[in-house]
Amino acid sequence: MSVVRSSLAVLALLAGASLPARADAPFVPVAAAPSAADQEARARLAAEWPVIELVTMGIGSLIWERHGHIVLCVRHPDPRRDLCYNYGIGDFRRPLQMGWGFFRGTNSFWAGADSPADMLAIYRYTDRTIWSQALPLTAEQKQKVIAKLQRDVLEENKYYSYDHFWDNCTTRVRDILDDATGGQLRAQKATGEPDHRTIRALAREGFYGMRLPLLITDLAMGRVTDRQPTYYERMFLPQYMRQAAQQLWGAEPRVLYQRRGPPELEDGPSGRGLLALVLLALGLPVVLAQWRGRFLRTALTVTLLPQVLLGLAFWALAVISPLSYVRYNESCLIFLPLDFLMVVLPAALARKYARARVGMLVVIAALLAVGVLKQPLWAALLGPLVPALAVGFWPRKIAAAPRAPADPKRKPKR
Repeated sequence: MSVVRSSLAVLALLAGASLPARADAPFVPVAAAPSAADQEARARLAAEWPVIELVTMGIGSLIWERHGHIVLCVRHPDPRRDLCYNYGIGDFRRPLQMGWGFFRGTNSFWAGADSPADMLAIYRYTDRTIWSQALPLTAEQKQKVIAKLQRDVLEENKYYSYDHFWDNCTTRVRDILDDATGGQLRAQKATGEPDHRTIRALAREGFYGMRLPLLITDLAMGRVTDRQPTYYERMFLPQYMRQAAQQLWGAEPRVLYQRRGPPELEDGPSGRGLLALVLLALGLPVVLAQWRGRFLRTALTVTLLPQVLLGLAFWALAVISPLSYVRYNESCLIFLPLDFLMVVLPAALARKYARARVGMLVVIAALLAVGVLKQPLWAALLGPLVPALAVGFWPRKIAAAPRAPADPKRKPKR
């Protein structure tokens, strides 16, 4: 059950997830080198009041800080009027409640405004690098941005349904700037060799070094995340929004605070090998019970109950959630609640079910191999496969009844 709760919590924290920048990211937008006059004009626009600043934050040490963040700040000649607008506010003190609202598509997040000093102090306190970029927008574009920000923090407008990839804190900032500039961000094209990372791969990077969250991104995020996003879609991550602002508008990132803690990991164990070992160990009691010919139902309960509970969670979320990457989850084919039939059915029927289940898992493996199924679920196949093989194909050994002691008074037959 703790895995199910962790799944809810981690996916809730991913809801608006934005990954820190990778120094080696080769996928950059096309932008012609600006002339000296263009550079001067951009600098003049960026410095004209009011100043619109794109502010991005890097990673922290806690699990809900493992992904970056983004805000838009509006500065005036009178600093008392300065405000930063944040679209990633949620009740992180109650991650399960927040996660449930997220999965149900309810208004579990909201937008808010605060002074730059108060808002950025939070990220300094949690030791997260802060970058600032003054955007060279025209006066008309700035007014469009400010009007939208002010509307969005009104009580009747501020709540919205967060979406991991299509409607998070970064995509809201991206869309505001894109609308104000007449679609300049959407028109950006990428150059260089694409790195072929999928949406799932991008989401995993913030959790390097943390195997359980990495496994949750494998099991709980559905097949729609196994495609390569466009450059505009990649701007659901702050590093691509920061990069696009630099390339498109010449807005050089200025470091307001540099993280003092350990640098972010750029690679690490996937956790998939560990999952395979855990599932093999979990299936061992069934193998031993079949070999010894006793306690099979108990062993099956120990092995299958965690998987059945996980399957129930995935199936329930697939039914109730409007999110496509929760509804179309291939893990539902592997973690079937019906597998508990191997515990409760008579031996002959349980054997038939187990054999049918092995056949189903073989088909799933074939579909994974040819790319029809997309999720990285090879290790997860071992969970139901080991007990199904043991029940369906291992001849059950019946423990011999103890022999009665010989009667010393009984005379042997001649």
